[in-house]
Amino acid sequence: MQHSAQQQPTLEQCRTCVHSTRMTALQTRYDVEINMQPGSLYQAHRRPGFAVFDMDSTLIQQEVIDELARAVGLYDKVAAITEAAMRGEAPYTDFEASLRARVALLKGVETSIWEQLKAQTITFTPGAKELVRVLKKLGWKTAVLSGGFTPLAMWVKETLGLDYAHANHLVSDDGLNILTGELVPGAPIVHAQRKRELLLQLAAENSIPIERTIAVGDGSNDLLMMGAAGLGIAFNAKPKVQQAAPVRLNSGNLLDVMHILGYSAEEVNALRKEP
Repeated sequence: MQHSAQQQPTLEQCRTCVHSTRMTALQTRYDVEINMQPGSLYQAHRRPGFAVFDMDSTLIQQEVIDELARAVGLYDKVAAITEAAMRGEAPYTDFEASLRARVALLKGVETSIWEQLKAQTITFTPGAKELVRVLKKLGWKTAVLSGGFTPLAMWVKETLGLDYAHANHLVSDDGLNILTGELVPGAPIVHAQRKRELLLQLAAENSIPIERTIAVGDGSNDLLMMGAAGLGIAFNAKPKVQQAAPVRLNSGNLLDVMHILGYSAEEVNALRKEP
């Protein structure tokens, strides 16, 4: 049965229904994951839109700042801060403060670390390349909005063929070829609010209605952009993020985002085969 636009549930009502006690029990009993969205939104995503992605643990499988920390023997300390910040736990609910604290620990890391990470450490999430390729075939614009750092965000952009990349800028000493442990003064910090602002700004610049945007991420600092997008998708996210996000996707393959957008396996396979 189809409902009129006035009768359709809101995305928040859909989320509340999915997380209700009865629905949670049903999903647990049959080992399934149920997502719901208004029919009008489901239809909107059949038209070209704008997709924004977090980078760390979304487009790529690593947390970059943790990998940088290995270079100075501070992995455990930095990783603990990263995990707490991603879960939105005090005292690291202030992303900028936690970012500056972690970056300060990276003082003295050689700038050659970026090429080392690209060659030896960073791996793309299965399906990331295919998802971007399929979205581009359908006419979508794409972006990575990362609380990480520009050297890798720009590389991810170029490798995947994304349209935009925004991340944080680290200061380096070009004479010594090392990181100074500082962020570039005056450069915008890509925190949760900034991600939301960039989503809205880039969508407007491309004349894409907000209902035809999606935001995909895994951390608490992605929730604002998820909430601002036409559809926010928590991908293999922390429990608190899954509970708060409009839609969750626990999958080994990022290409499964296409099913959330309403595309069947046959349609996705056909798009993958097109030149």
